[in-house]
Amino acid sequence: MATFPPVTILVRNIDKSARFYKRALGFDLAWDGLLVGPYGQSLRLIEGPGTTAGGCVIVTLEVPDVDRAVNAILDNGGGRAEKLMGEKALYLGPDGEILALSGRGLPGAERIRLVVYDFDGVMTDNLVMTDQNGRESVQANRSDGLGVGLIQRLGIRQVILSTEANPVVKARADKIGLEALYGIRDKGSALLRLAEKYQISVSNILFIGNDINDATAMGLAGFKAAPADAHPAILAMADYVTDATGGHGVIREMADVLTAAFE
Repeated sequence: MATFPPVTILVRNIDKSARFYKRALGFDLAWDGLLVGPYGQSLRLIEGPGTTAGGCVIVTLEVPDVDRAVNAILDNGGGRAEKLMGEKALYLGPDGEILALSGRGLPGAERIRLVVYDFDGVMTDNLVMTDQNGRESVQANRSDGLGVGLIQRLGIRQVILSTEANPVVKARADKIGLEALYGIRDKGSALLRLAEKYQISVSNILFIGNDINDATAMGLAGFKAAPADAHPAILAMADYVTDATGGHGVIREMADVLTAAFE
C-alpha cells in the first residue's frame, strides 16, 4: 500500500479547515492538526492568524470520484482556479491553497455488496512451507485482518473462495471471521451459487484474484481487482490493481478503496 508524506498547509483556523476537508474530501482529524484521508494521504494543518496560502501551495489529492469531489469542494466553500495551469482543472481550499484532483479507485464501488477473495496469492504471498512430516503452512498479513473488519463496517459481506483443499484456508477464515469455500475447482460456478445464496446480483460483486484459475469468476463479477504481482492475464482483467503484492496488505488497501467510495 502506498504511503504519502504529510503535506503542510498554513491555515487561519484549523477547525474550520478540518471541517472543509472532512465534508469535501473525506479527511478525518487525527490529532494536532493532522488530517488522514483516503489511500493513506495526510495533511498537516498549521494555524497562523491572518495567514493565506494563496498560490504558493498546490496539493494533489487522489479521490475515488473526481466529479463528486469537485461538487463537494464547491458545496463546502471551495472554489475554482482552472486558469492557473492552462488546461489543468484546479480548485481552491478555504485558505487559498490550490487543489489538484486525481481519480483513483473503483468507479461505482459504492454498489458492491459482496467481496470474494482468492486465498493463495491474495491473502498470502503464494508461498507454502512444508515441514519434514509433510505438513503445510502459509503466512498471512495481520493488516489484512484489520482490512476485513473495516470492510465489514461498510455492511459488505465477504467470502474466501479457494482451489486449495488445505484446512489452513478454513483456519485463517475462522480467525478473521469469514465464510470460506475451499477445494473449489470451478470458481465461476461457485460465484454464481454465492450470488443466488445471498440474493446479490453478480454486478454487485467484487472478486479479487491473482491467477488464471480465477479468470472465470473474475469474468462474471461486476468488479475485479488483483494484487500487483498477479498473472499478466489477470492484471489485464482487473479494474483495480493494488500497490500491494499478494500477502502484503492487499485487503487492507482494498478496505481504503472501498471506504473512500462509500463516504
